Amino acid sequence: MHKQHLVSAVVLSSALIALVTGCGMNKSGESAAAHSLRAKTAHVVYRRTTLDGSPESTKAADVSEKPVVYGMRKFPYPYQAMLAISSDADSETLRKFNLVHEFINTTQMTPLGRGLGLDFADSFFMYNGNDEPGYVDIDHEPMSDELSYFKGVSDKPYAASVLNHYMHVGWIDTMHTYGDFSRVNQNTTLFNRTLAQQAIRALKENGDTITVWTDHGNKSNVDNFGAYGKAPFYDYEQGANPSSVYYHTDLTIPYGVDFVWPDVSSDEVGMKSVIYPLMLPDGRRVWGFWRYTNSGYNQQGDPEWNWTPYHLTDQLSAAHLAQLEKAHDYCVIAQHLSGTVYSGVLGKSAVSALSRLAVQDHEGHILVTRTSRLLQYNVTQQYVSYDVTNDNGTAYIHIRSILDPVLGAHVPTLAEVRGLTFYTSDPARTVIEIGDTPIASRYIEDHPSDGEHPSVEIQWYPVDTTNYAEAEPCVA
Repeated sequence: MHKQHLVSAVVLSSALIALVTGCGMNKSGESAAAHSLRAKTAHVVYRRTTLDGSPESTKAADVSEKPVVYGMRKFPYPYQAMLAISSDADSETLRKFNLVHEFINTTQMTPLGRGLGLDFADSFFMYNGNDEPGYVDIDHEPMSDELSYFKGVSDKPYAASVLNHYMHVGWIDTMHTYGDFSRVNQNTTLFNRTLAQQAIRALKENGDTITVWTDHGNKSNVDNFGAYGKAPFYDYEQGANPSSVYYHTDLTIPYGVDFVWPDVSSDEVGMKSVIYPLMLPDGRRVWGFWRYTNSGYNQQGDPEWNWTPYHLTDQLSAAHLAQLEKAHDYCVIAQHLSGTVYSGVLGKSAVSALSRLAVQDHEGHILVTRTSRLLQYNVTQQYVSYDVTNDNGTAYIHIRSILDPVLGAHVPTLAEVRGLTFYTSDPARTVIEIGDTPIASRYIEDHPSDGEHPSVEIQWYPVDTTNYAEAEPCVA
C-alpha cells in the first residue's frame, strides 16, 4: 500500500495530534524484524479490564524500546479494496431470492454450483403497487406476486415473516423504497403517507433495523427523495418535501436510515470514498452514496445501464477488479440479481463473474461485504479520531470519536470500528482501546508486515455461511 494511504484516514484535532507518538517513519530506519531481535532485558506484567468486563490476559512486554504506531491501514488486512453488491428488489420472488443467496452466501452445493461463501445482503419492498405488464418468475408468475412485506398496498402481511427473518440474519440490509409503485400511467401512484407510517410501525415492532435506502423506479414512485431539486426530471420525488402529501422523511430518517442512494448514475467502478453529505429538502442530513450503475453515456448523455445479471461479467471483469485493487478503492456495484425470469436466475456468465469475485475475496485482495457494512466502514475509516500513548513498553491506541460531519461526532460502538487496522512496529505490544478501555482480545488480530509494516486489527466480521433460506406458504 502506498504510504500516503497510511494516515489519510485519521482525523485528529490539533490537541489530539500532540498526543500521537511516532506517526512518522521510524527515525532510526531500523526494520521491524531487526527491532524484534534486539535484546529483551526489561519486562512488565500488566492486567487491564476489557470492554466486555472480562480481565485481559497477562502479557510480558519488552520495555527496552517503545513500539511505534505508524498510522492506519485503509482496509482490513490483507485486503487492498472493498466491494459490495447492492441489488435492487425488482421482480424478486422468494424462489429467486433463495437461489441467489444460497449460491452467494453459503458454501453448500446449489443448482448454480458450489456456494461462494460471500457476505452479501439484499434489498426488499414493503408494498407492491405495480400494474405494469409482464411476469416476475417462471410459470408466468404475475407481477402481483412480486416479493413484498405486505400484500399489494394493504395491511395484510404477504412475505412479512420470511423478510423479517432475512433482516435478522443479515441477508437483507436495504430498503428499496417503501415499495414498487411503478405504474403504466406515471401520473398516478398508490403510495401515500399512511403506508410509510404502517411500514415503520411494523419494522419497529419486529425489531428490524435498516440503515440503507435506495430510490426506485419510474415517476409513479413519489416516495423517492434522494435527488429532488437536482434537475426538473426529479420533481416527482416528493418524499422529503414537507409541503407534499407524500412527505415521509420525518418518519424514515429518525427510524434509522443513514445512507441514501439518490437515483443518480455513475460509470466509475471504484472511488477513494463512495459517501458524500446529502442535504434533503426538509433540512435533514444523511449520507449519500455512489453506485456503479452504467458503463458510460450515449451521445444524448443518457446512461448505458449495465446493472442486470447479463452484465455482471462486464461489471466484475478481471480488469475492473485489478483496477480496484491497484487503486485501493471502494466500490458499490448496482445490480438486479433477481431481475430475470430465467429458471436458474443467474446465467453462466453471471455465475462465472461472481466466482471470479469470490476468488479475489478468498485470496485476500478485495474484501466483499454487505452494503451497510461497507458504508459504515467508509465513514469510520475517514472520520475516526484517535491518539496514542505509551506505558511500560506498550503502545495504547485510544479511539476517541467518530467525527462524523453528517450524523454528528460520537464515541463509537465496537460494531462501528470493526476492521480498523493500525500499522505498528510490534503488534504484540500494541493495545487498541475505545476511550481508555481495551477492546476484548477475542476481537483483536495481529498481522505480519504487508510490505509496509506489521499491523493490529479490530477483527472484521467473520463470514456467516449458514443457509438461512426458508419457504413461506402462499409466497411465490
